[in-house]
Amino acid sequence: MINDYQTHNCKILKVESESSDSKIFTLSLPYKDFSFEAGQYVMASLPGFGEAPFSINSYFNEKKFIQLTIRKVGVLTSEINKKKKGDIIGIRGPYGNSFPIGIAKGKNVLIVAGGIAIEPVRPIILDAVNNPQKYKKVFIFYGCRDESAMLYVKEYPSWKKACDLNVALDNPKSKKYIKGPVTILFDVVNIPTDSIAYVCGPPIMYKFVLAKMLEKGFRPENIFISLERHMDCAQGVCQHCAIGTKYVCKDGPVFSYAELKDFKTWLSPI
Repeated sequence: MINDYQTHNCKILKVESESSDSKIFTLSLPYKDFSFEAGQYVMASLPGFGEAPFSINSYFNEKKFIQLTIRKVGVLTSEINKKKKGDIIGIRGPYGNSFPIGIAKGKNVLIVAGGIAIEPVRPIILDAVNNPQKYKKVFIFYGCRDESAMLYVKEYPSWKKACDLNVALDNPKSKKYIKGPVTILFDVVNIPTDSIAYVCGPPIMYKFVLAKMLEKGFRPENIFISLERHMDCAQGVCQHCAIGTKYVCKDGPVFSYAELKDFKTWLSPI
């Protein structure tokens, strides 16, 4: 019988500095038959410092390791960012549901991400890179504060071979990127409105992105959103992540907009 609360020790295989305040941690698998799907998360922990949810952002067909991108925003994440190759991080999971990428096979895909929230959708991008014939065309809309906050920049050349990558920055330091919020890209790039859309970002981004997508003619049932909520137990027990009758930790974190549009609280800040 699987114990959903059991924490497994994962060895750090590699640490890479990513943005000005984030690092990618490549970890050994928590256990032999570990597998996950795009959009799922794990609870990562250090004894004495607590635990928190992190999206698994490596390729879901990779069977030798998993990757977490962790930004320093508090005590636990700051302590994890001090860790080196060979150190141990506790992992339990994976938890939650996933982005339904099966329905996008042979179709146009739109990925919209804001800041560090590009993590949950990176597995989908890596799937497009590894299987360029799987999808009709993949568009990426990525919004960020400035160049220092951007993630996975070294991967952009490979992304561009398989996807139409578009980046908008609030305060770009060069003319290489479009200035403005991520929604400005909807007025610059012509996106087929029959696309399957995968969206992840802060609540304030959702409000304006969804308005833009509905204005363009996207169907609510074709828009899938990964929610950022305060998840403590990952089992729907503590109820900290409740929105209406659903718990983000186990009913999500991925929901279609058709599921969410009648709830009012999910757009509120955490």
